[in-house]
Amino acid sequence: MKYINSKKKLIGIIALAIILIAAAGFIFYVSDYYHADNTALAALKSTNSYTVNNTDDSITFTPTKNKSNTGIIIYPGGKVQAESYSVIASKLASEGYTAIIVKMPFNLAFFGADKADDVIADYPEIETWVIGGHSLGGVFASDYAVDNQDKIKGVIYLAAYPSSNASNATFKTLSIRGSLDNLTTSEDIEKNKNKFPANTTFITINGGNHYNYGNYRVQTGDNNSTITREQQQEQTVNAILEFLKNL
Repeated sequence: MKYINSKKKLIGIIALAIILIAAAGFIFYVSDYYHADNTALAALKSTNSYTVNNTDDSITFTPTKNKSNTGIIIYPGGKVQAESYSVIASKLASEGYTAIIVKMPFNLAFFGADKADDVIADYPEIETWVIGGHSLGGVFASDYAVDNQDKIKGVIYLAAYPSSNASNATFKTLSIRGSLDNLTTSEDIEKNKNKFPANTTFITINGGNHYNYGNYRVQTGDNNSTITREQQQEQTVNAILEFLKNL
């Protein structure tokens, strides 16, 4: 009996040690994330064209003129600080679209896939919703849209593709990737093309890469772009604006 109790105690200690090691590993993993750069932080200031409301849950860019009844929800890429997407969001707001960047727990959309529910509930005056996401954020934005087709009219994939089948979805979609993207490759898009809705517009930005959609440091594993970050973001915003006009 004494031997059995000692064995149980040892198993308990080993199990606890494994849990603690896993927890420490997770904390280390999520603490090493991509921070927004100074350009992104500067875009968080309200201007004559839009106001910014930065809370613990989201960053909202609200147009001050020519306000559309269409709102855009943005899910950040994996381990990328939400503020990194403020430049693109501010440019969309300057064109009259309310843009809301969702802040994810641990900077991972996996832990906040349904956060768009709160955004939509907070802005009842917005009649049409589009959701988009960068990389991992695009995967979970797609999943949300598939599960909420009564709420979402459009999906924007930035260097992303559906992980679950969206081919029968009723919403329109826009897929944008850079030709030099080494993290979401052309092969990745091609292999998952049958998961996209039939009415998807595919755009490739020549010379663009994976991380230029946000404003943060060089992303491990990606290629350098041959166009500037500003040029890639300008082309991205122009493509999104055209997409929104044709919803």
